[in-house]
Amino acid sequence: MGPLLTPSALLTATAALMAFLLGLHTLVGRERKAPYIINSVFGVFLLCLIAVMSDVLGALLVEPWGSWATWTGALLLLAAVVSTAYVVFRITLRFVYFIDDPHPKHWPVIRHWRAWRERFKQSPTYSHDTLSIDDELTAKIIALLGDAGKCDLREELGLRSLAVAIEHQGQANALLVKLAETFLERGFSVQYLTASRHPIELVAYLRSNMNDATWAERRKQIVTIDAFTPHFGFIDSIYRRKARELEKLDVHYIMSGRTFAGVHTAASKAFNQIKVQLKKDHRQPTLVIYEDTYALADLESPEQYRIFVRHVLPSERMWDGMFTAFVESAQPEADWRVLQCYASIRIDFRDGEVRPKARTRRAGTAEG
Repeated sequence: MGPLLTPSALLTATAALMAFLLGLHTLVGRERKAPYIINSVFGVFLLCLIAVMSDVLGALLVEPWGSWATWTGALLLLAAVVSTAYVVFRITLRFVYFIDDPHPKHWPVIRHWRAWRERFKQSPTYSHDTLSIDDELTAKIIALLGDAGKCDLREELGLRSLAVAIEHQGQANALLVKLAETFLERGFSVQYLTASRHPIELVAYLRSNMNDATWAERRKQIVTIDAFTPHFGFIDSIYRRKARELEKLDVHYIMSGRTFAGVHTAASKAFNQIKVQLKKDHRQPTLVIYEDTYALADLESPEQYRIFVRHVLPSERMWDGMFTAFVESAQPEADWRVLQCYASIRIDFRDGEVRPKARTRRAGTAEG
């Protein structure tokens, strides 16, 4: 055993690592207002505590058991250091790139090299060679929204995004299904993400509106993203069973990672999955639904939600070929104002009941 590999030296190094983790996650959780990321440190802390127990045993046990315990503590400390490096890397990806995918293509050097290489490409790509939403489809969407309730239109933003405020879960089911059918009947795709319930609920409602032949034709045009189970499902087995039921309907299912960055990454995966399923040379128009993503503010923060909205709505408008719908319930008025100011169409399905002081009274409208 080397002079540095002693129980006291290992205990000091482990304590220093734990102090680093505590300081890092205090900074991230408090200053960056992302408390959910603090959960990622629990596993490393547990590993450090087991290493501490092994180091203490190394000081108490007689040879050769003491040496074995000390070496075990050293290996556990090494594993904790590697885990810490991975955790810091994931945090870096979440804050710098707003993604949660450790794939090498997202490593900073490789990512910048790929961006530099794409500058010299002249040929169109699937992502950038897009069929825009035509005037006929736009007119159908506006007519449908007008029938659902009073909607405010803002021509300046091109009528490519929708913000819907609802009072209770499922209130917008009929509206979302009609929007989906409008896209599906044209051979276009639907990307549905929900953070407040399992996606099978809306898919089952959509399925009930189609006969077997129509469903068999259109199910490949749908991709679902489950942001509910990883955040609120915990260990209940029913959600895994429902995921299998969804796959039996032949609808592609993606479970998002945790945090808003994980949701953003899952949406990117769905974007690529649609390409695989439709097998088109040009990117087709897509209805992109985000349902109750504000629910994740209980696990992260309203600030992270606003970052998500401020990225998603302008970006998907710039990508073209997307009609983005945000549906939110139980949202404070201040955050609703942030959402609706980025959308080109606004519908409020909330009733006129008295709300907290932060909200204003609104006239009731027909239920969606």
